[in-house]
This record gives sequence, structure tokens and C-alpha cells, in this order.
Amino acid sequence: MGDKLEIIELEAQPRETLIRLARAYSRNWQTLDGNWFSAVEAAYGLAAAARLDLENWRHQSVLEAKRLTAAMGIQPGTLSAMMQVLSLMSWQLTSPRFVIAEDSPQRVVFYWDRCAVQEGRERGGKPLFECREMKLALLKGLASVVIPEAVVECRSAPPDPPPTDCWCRWVISLP
Repeated sequence: MGDKLEIIELEAQPRETLIRLARAYSRNWQTLDGNWFSAVEAAYGLAAAARLDLENWRHQSVLEAKRLTAAMGIQPGTLSAMMQVLSLMSWQLTSPRFVIAEDSPQRVVFYWDRCAVQEGRERGGKPLFECREMKLALLKGLASVVIPEAVVECRSAPPDPPPTDCWCRWVISLP
């Protein structure tokens, strides 16, 4: 007859397999997002793709933050919880990780020294993506779930020319 059909039970998989699987799902999600953005950009232009992407991130970041806090049992209300949720967002599992430059109970300064999106656009001969508003929407959406009183500030992000040490720099603080 042939091989016996087998269904893989997620719960039976070892830790290492689950980590590989989470990263594969993250990469699949990034690829879908990138393909969608590129198709909209090719058909309707960068401005339209950016406008639609911004609208998506306003909603996606809130949904993802809610799901992550619930799945991981993260208690909202602190900057530590905010950075934990940010570190677990689906696109962060395979993208270059952010770097925390300063932290205190009232304020965290962080940056991305590498950016898969901007580096990919450079490799493809595309112009710099002005991502400030998209990242601001993402971080504010995340904050609205994890620590609503937080103030999210951009110190530097495209369209600003990138500083020598990073692509973008952000501050999240408590009033």
C-alpha cells in the first residue's frame, strides 16, 4: 500500500522543534506581508502601499499584543511588559532584534541597528521606505494594550537619514 499517513501533533513536539516552527511561521508571515506590500507598490505605487500598510499595522499591533499577553501570561502595566511583548511579535522572531540602549522604570530607549525591510529594499534597488509613521502606529497600538499611559516618541526613523549606529531609535516613557 505505501507509507502510513501520519498527522503531527504539535503538543508532542520537543522544544527545539517548536522554536523552529515558530520561526518558520514568522518567516512565512513576513514573506506574505512583503509580497503583499510589493504587489500593491507595483500596482498602485509606494504611497498607496504605505497608506494601506499603516492602516493594517494600526489594527494588527493591537490584536497581536492582546494575543501575546494572553498566550504568555504577561501582566500589562510596565515598560518591561511592553518590551517583552515587542520582543515576541511575529515579525521580531526572525528579524534583527532591537537593542535596548537605556532603561529605567520610567523610560526605555531602544533602536534597530539592522532592518530587514530597508536592507531588502536596498538590495532590490528600491528607494528607502519612510517607515516612521508605520512603526509609530505599531508601537502605539502595542502600548494601548500593554501600558496605555505610555508615551511613544520617535528619535530617528526614515525619512530621516539613518544615524551611523542604527536605522531607527525610539523612546517609550511613562508620564
